[in-house]
Amino acid sequence: MQGIFQCPNCEGQRWYLSVIVPGCRYEGLVRELVQRFKYGRDQSLMRPLGDLMVGALSDPRLEGKEFDAIVPVPLHSVREREREFNQAALLAQRLASHLRLPVIQCLKRTQATLPQAGFDRSHRLKNLEGAFEIKGKVTEGASLLLVDDVTTTGTTLNACAEVLMEAGAGEVCAVTVARG
Repeated sequence: MQGIFQCPNCEGQRWYLSVIVPGCRYEGLVRELVQRFKYGRDQSLMRPLGDLMVGALSDPRLEGKEFDAIVPVPLHSVREREREFNQAALLAQRLASHLRLPVIQCLKRTQATLPQAGFDRSHRLKNLEGAFEIKGKVTEGASLLLVDDVTTTGTTLNACAEVLMEAGAGEVCAVTVARG
């Protein structure tokens, strides 16, 4: 279900995602915890942050949706080695245990892009051009739940959804811990 969204921030942008649902705002304590999880390597925070995403599943925009699998947003291999884990993959595991769904790592980040923080929408788009590709196989018509820690403009999630849709997914929705 691709479409053209009409909000001023997204005007004219092609969207491959049906919806992005954050657990909460990226501010205060949540911001501090996400940063400790991601940059401070505090993996004990996976459970409470994952639980914020579980709470987001009750959002009316996801009502009645059934997913076939959960897909974490990948890190480039260099960044994953530096960080020693992919925070989105850990969060996806937490969500998968709640939903009793498989996690499929069918996306690969092919470029070591600069961090999106601080870029405006046009720079975010340029930064992510060709940054993702499919590894493995996507089941034709699958309904996928894409997972990441934080969304700001949705550019990263949408770039992943585009690749998933082109590979045959029927629908891609996204859930994140927080929205910046």
